Amino acid sequence: MIQKLNRNKSLASQFALLTLLLMSPLLSQGAWQLTWSDEFTQPDGTPPDSTKWGYDTGNSGFGNNELEYYTTRTNNARIVGGQLIIEARQENYGGSSYTSARLLTKGKWSWTYGRIEARIKIPKGQGIWPAFWMLGANIDTAPWPNCGEIDIMENIGKTTEQAKVYGTIHGPQSGGDYNGGAGVGGTYTLPTGAFADDFHVFAVEWTTNQIQWFVDTNLYFTATPASLPGGGTWVFTQPQFLLLNVAVGGNWPGNPDGTTVFPQQMLVDYVRVYNYVPSAPNTPTGLTVSPGSTKAYLKWDASSSGATGYKVKRATVSGGTYTTVANLSSNSYTDTGLANCTTYYYVVSATNSVGESTNSTEQAASLGAFSLAVKPGGSAVGQFVLDTAYVSSGTIGAVATATIDTSGLVAPAPQGVYQAERYGNFTYTFTGLISGVSYKVRLHSAETYWTAVGQRRFNVILNGTQVLSNFDILAVAGAANKAVISEFNTIAANGQIVIQFVTVTDNARAGGIEIILPQPTSPTGLTAIASDSQVSLKWNAIVGASYNVKRAPASGGTYSPVFSGLATTNCTDSGLTNGVTYNYEVSATILGCESTNSAVVSATPACSPPPAPTAGNNGPLFMGMTLNLTATTVPGATYNWTGPNGFNSTSQNPSIPNASTNLSGLFSVTTATGGCTSAPAATTVTVNPAANLSIQSSMGKVILSWPGGTLQSATNVGGPWANVGVATSPRTNVTASSQEFYRLMLQ
Repeated sequence: MIQKLNRNKSLASQFALLTLLLMSPLLSQGAWQLTWSDEFTQPDGTPPDSTKWGYDTGNSGFGNNELEYYTTRTNNARIVGGQLIIEARQENYGGSSYTSARLLTKGKWSWTYGRIEARIKIPKGQGIWPAFWMLGANIDTAPWPNCGEIDIMENIGKTTEQAKVYGTIHGPQSGGDYNGGAGVGGTYTLPTGAFADDFHVFAVEWTTNQIQWFVDTNLYFTATPASLPGGGTWVFTQPQFLLLNVAVGGNWPGNPDGTTVFPQQMLVDYVRVYNYVPSAPNTPTGLTVSPGSTKAYLKWDASSSGATGYKVKRATVSGGTYTTVANLSSNSYTDTGLANCTTYYYVVSATNSVGESTNSTEQAASLGAFSLAVKPGGSAVGQFVLDTAYVSSGTIGAVATATIDTSGLVAPAPQGVYQAERYGNFTYTFTGLISGVSYKVRLHSAETYWTAVGQRRFNVILNGTQVLSNFDILAVAGAANKAVISEFNTIAANGQIVIQFVTVTDNARAGGIEIILPQPTSPTGLTAIASDSQVSLKWNAIVGASYNVKRAPASGGTYSPVFSGLATTNCTDSGLTNGVTYNYEVSATILGCESTNSAVVSATPACSPPPAPTAGNNGPLFMGMTLNLTATTVPGATYNWTGPNGFNSTSQNPSIPNASTNLSGLFSVTTATGGCTSAPAATTVTVNPAANLSIQSSMGKVILSWPGGTLQSATNVGGPWANVGVATSPRTNVTASSQEFYRLMLQ
């Protein structure tokens, strides 16, 4: 609302002041936190919450020749369906032809800074003027425009303006429109339709020395002190209160006409105020780590979330524990004093005054075994020794004095390497290397003599293969006295690497040469096959490497070496516990430089049990007889019998003489081979009480009764005895002689 007069209706109530402080005009990393809102949840037909809202009333025109009479009636401001309705009506009231409502939080709530937003569906029509805005809480002592005004949303409802809203600030100025109708502001126009068609979120984000206007998610205007016209004063550093109203008529929109439809309603779904709560920066991204000789070169994306510094952290095992090795403000770092043949693990965090981010994704650098570095002329520098023992032909040039630009290079050499040169046609031969092993060759160059592209070109041949053709240092570097590094991986042949420099134009040139044995790659193709109490392992070969096998229980624990310095690519780990799962990994070692570990494989040793035998016995028996247990033969197996009364035997077919009735029951037998036991087989034994033969004599006949066994007879107690054919108990025999003897054969 454009305000000139009558802005300071007093409200006699206590007020709460919320001051939301931010430290910088640009938001650092953080989030908006809701600190006040009205969701209009009161019962339908009730007035707005009086603890949050008061009213401006009357028909003074409010400095803009408005036509409405602002009332406190629910006819003009009420809650319906969870929304605030401000209704402009055409009716005679208090000497005016229109009524409406103007709500404000003055004397109740005011804020310095924050995000202030409302979701509103505005009315439309000629002469209709809805607004969501703010005024300085000091308006009673600093009258408008000195108190400052922030118009979050204004619309004038004529047909040509229904898709446009205005965001504006007004304040004091020595002349000009900042304190008048124009103010300082911007507009937002919908791509299609009118604002009266639907709800939209209208908001400002007000921070120190900056106010930004939004419609929905669209930022459409930003005001800062630099936006003010000459003579204007930025007064938006003090608390302001909120206003919601629908004016009718006035200097800016003009008055209603025959096209204007009444009543007109502004629907407010909610009003919310947020405080900005700073937080720690986002986690750094894009971390890369490049290995050098006893160094690691780190770089990561610069923070866009308010970081003022970074912490570089290093560990010697993946996942930490990490040690902070640097605190710095730039997004790159060189970690020095490292050990070759070692893998280092790095993370980076970002910091600001609020706190520290989480760590970045971990990156590793595996430093290889440094073999040799040479340079021509001058004196040795760093790891670079003079090349005279390794080169034939060529001429050592004068040492340049210009500073060499090494920016953008990974692991550059010292200045003295690039400032020295050997020129002409010449050959380097590096011996004592491992045949079949891949080495990294790094050629360091800088053009310190010529100043134009094409003045020096040459070829480089590496172990018979041309790797650089018509190489022009200056063309590649882009400038004189700027270093370039050419890297190649080559396999040592016959224990050596030969590098030839061949002139194309002027003279070939060499600065420094590094021969590096990279840390071996991790073995691949590791497999594990489990059998009884052992695991057989196999993996792919790496030329020139020996191998280290490590084991850990899958249930947890550290890896322990099982085999070290193996020359073969297979082994068998024996003496293990069946049923326990073991994890394995393998590393490779070349010249004492160990690779990282391979992928982990798991195996669980287990028995292959023999088949169960078939069990049997010679029962049923009578007490005193011999019990014979039988088990079928399982080749190579041992046997174990168990049974009643604590019976145990390791015989395949055990016998128990003079069996008693307490051996009746279930006997079980298992077989075992190589520590693996079969399923049990069972047989049921019955031992009856001792057998008795009863004889009764009657009228020349005998009646014999017995419980079981074979009936035998004889005429003499000493025999001979003969089976009584097909005799069953009881049996009646006619006595055939003066004496007869009978007995039972039980087995």
